[in-house]
Amino acid sequence: MTNMPLLTRTAEYRILQALGENCGIVLTDSESGACVFRFRQDWADFAGEEAAVLAALAGELPARHAEMGTGAFLRWIDETLSNTLRVEPPVRTFCSDLERTAQAIYRKHVRSTVNRYRTHLPYYKDIDLAAGGLGQDKASRTAEWIEARLPGRRNLSEDLFVVRVHGHSMEPDIPDGALCVFRSYYGGSRKNGVYIVQRIATMDEGGEFTLKRYSSSKKAVGDSWKHGDIHMHPDNPEFPDWKLSQEEDRYITIAEFLNVLEDPQE
Repeated sequence: MTNMPLLTRTAEYRILQALGENCGIVLTDSESGACVFRFRQDWADFAGEEAAVLAALAGELPARHAEMGTGAFLRWIDETLSNTLRVEPPVRTFCSDLERTAQAIYRKHVRSTVNRYRTHLPYYKDIDLAAGGLGQDKASRTAEWIEARLPGRRNLSEDLFVVRVHGHSMEPDIPDGALCVFRSYYGGSRKNGVYIVQRIATMDEGGEFTLKRYSSSKKAVGDSWKHGDIHMHPDNPEFPDWKLSQEEDRYITIAEFLNVLEDPQE
């Protein structure tokens, strides 16, 4: 079975420091010049009386980049940025997605105050979806907390969590080994969404898990409708569908996939 490799391009990142510690990163696409900024969100805990100055300076940099253009901006931060922020020499890397690569580099180099469900989400790193390792007992598991920023400026909430997905069935959009954000499922429409579903034999047994795209048919029963068979479709055509028959299978929808947080790291 052929894996789908991630398309990669060259990027360059700089680590920024304040008060002797890493406080953020700037990642630049070498070809397009696009820049992604990541700064810590705990300036008050980190910097005390200097928090407002540092937060303002960090907040000014994206506007400076937009005004100056990438080349001039990078020369400016390398050569003339004030002593308030110190810039480390640039490091070249490869990436497939700037936002996801910035998240991984930031998490590797910056350690900020854990603010649960405001800036950080629980990461259940002992869970292996491919091996059926996820259940309804997430609260009892030991979690590492990951600083996470979601697309569209979505606020964090207590129904969100992070796990690492193993397997190739949802590639290329969900790469094997990617860190992904999920929302616990409590009901509502699932049409065309991507979900973790568990198929079980009895309420006391474990069962298979899958992460695939959900679709279901409806059939008429008298004057009303009911769900027919449920199909879980992979995005990778080399993998088969899962078909869940209402009459033969019991299943639990565990969680909805929201987005890839970090691509797999080499």
